[in-house]
Amino acid sequence: MILAFLGAAVLVGIVVDYFWNYLVLYLSLRWLHFNVNTRRKFIYCLIITSLGLLIDWLYYELTWGYPVGFLFLGNLRLPSVFSHPGSQPILELSTILIPIIILAAVNFVVSHFYLRMIAKQAIALGTVMGVFTAPWLIVGYVLVSA
Repeated sequence: MILAFLGAAVLVGIVVDYFWNYLVLYLSLRWLHFNVNTRRKFIYCLIITSLGLLIDWLYYELTWGYPVGFLFLGNLRLPSVFSHPGSQPILELSTILIPIIILAAVNFVVSHFYLRMIAKQAIALGTVMGVFTAPWLIVGYVLVSA
């Protein structure tokens, strides 16, 4: 029963994340006066949501990795940066810049090559998507629950 609830919660979280990405993309494209057909927007959001979930998960595991404190990749064991959440709140909050930059770069590449935006527009879209789709809720949850 608990596993079914957790599975449903994860699925709902992924769907909400997808639609949040779509909303930010939609508003950003309007702001940039850039037209894209709906199918390309949906596929773009599918790509960005998939990569974003991976980036957010790695960010959490490498920053806190709580309660284990390590990220295990086969035989490779990577220790997390902080021993436990809330140990250094200001420093932990500043780590949000890492996923923002990575998400902005991923969005730049995908928007430049998939949506065929010019570099200036792709930089603007990447920056907006990086800031507004960063894992702010993860950081907030970790710092508040510590």
